[in-house]
Amino acid sequence: MINVEWYWPLIILAGLVLFYLAAVVLYKPLKLLLSLALCAVTGIVLLWLLNLVLGLVNMHVAFNPFTVLVAGIFQLPGLVLLVVLTMWFA
Repeated sequence: MINVEWYWPLIILAGLVLFYLAAVVLYKPLKLLLSLALCAVTGIVLLWLLNLVLGLVNMHVAFNPFTVLVAGIFQLPGLVLLVVLTMWFA
């Protein structure tokens, strides 16, 4: 007969090693994904504030993934770029 109780520590150790390896492998992509999500949230807030101000002069900048990421990543220079592009192509 095989003593099954002896295998539990090995199974737990193997599970911990696999969890550690998965965490190490997925750390950078998840960090990048979280950073992009934070930039997207920042871009949404900045575009909302920009459209609130531009509404006083009957202008607006479109909300789409490109403009949100430009506003989130480049912040103030990105907002100026979006306003200039909106004025140029409108």
